Amino acid sequence: MHQKLTATKQCLMFGLVATCLWACSSNPAPTDGTGGSTSTGGATATGGATSTGGATATGGAKSTGGATATGGATATGGATATGGATATGGATATGGAGGAGGKVGTGGSAATGGKGGSGTGGASSTGGSSGACSNGATASPCPPTDANSVAYIGCSMADNIGQGYGQVKGTIMWNNSGYGTGAKVVENWGPSGDAWSLFATKLNANGGKDKVKALMVQICVLSTHSEDNVKAMIQAARTHVNAGTHIYLVGQPQYEAGHTCSLAGAGGAEWTDATAKKMAADSTVNQDLTYLGQFKLDTTKGESSDGCHASASGLTVLGNQAKAFWGN
Repeated sequence: MHQKLTATKQCLMFGLVATCLWACSSNPAPTDGTGGSTSTGGATATGGATSTGGATATGGAKSTGGATATGGATATGGATATGGATATGGATATGGAGGAGGKVGTGGSAATGGKGGSGTGGASSTGGSSGACSNGATASPCPPTDANSVAYIGCSMADNIGQGYGQVKGTIMWNNSGYGTGAKVVENWGPSGDAWSLFATKLNANGGKDKVKALMVQICVLSTHSEDNVKAMIQAARTHVNAGTHIYLVGQPQYEAGHTCSLAGAGGAEWTDATAKKMAADSTVNQDLTYLGQFKLDTTKGESSDGCHASASGLTVLGNQAKAFWGN
């Protein structure tokens, strides 16, 4: 009895297993088992726009080539990368107002020449006027600009300056025509000096006192070196021009180092220049008085005829130096 029940249970279990095996090993329904859009093939699995090829995978605008990857305005060339206003050239990098030329760059008052610019050239660098006055004059304060508005007194050295100034077509300061101040040193220009009659003749020929706005007073000496005589000369000069007429004080021409003008004696020319500076800095001498600067001659270049006076070439040198002081 027990054996039969066991056999029966075994049979039932075997049957269930067999039924399960048959069910699991059977093929699916025809629509899913044999083929269809998903398992075996179709747009997605075997081929189609995405898997096998299409715009994205195999080629197309982005992968193989296109505006960005292979070339285009940005990557291979274009206004910015290869050239353009900034990178290769343009107003800033290669040239323009600040770089190669213009007010600041190459030209102008301050650089190579002209009145423009502060970069490579301009008023103050290679060319342009060296003075602060509107006409380029270096005298301080700025001198008047009218013709014959600057008078002068002095000796034959001053006469040389006036002659050279006329030869180079200067117009602001007097020239020596009809004047002639030869041998008139400091003592001749004192309060009772005999040189003032020459001055009066030249003054009247050039329009009188009202025409003269400034006066160049040259300290010129022989063997006598007296500061008191120089002060007396300056005071006398003040009385022969209108009040407010500025006086520019200057010494005899200066020479190359080691040279002595025999007429003034050893150290004489240097003394006149040093005294001009000293008097101009002393407000007790005169309130409206400044030091003009130096006239210079180089005897080694043939600019002097006798070691003191200007030669023909020296006259041109002095005339051009006067033009630099007055601006014309």
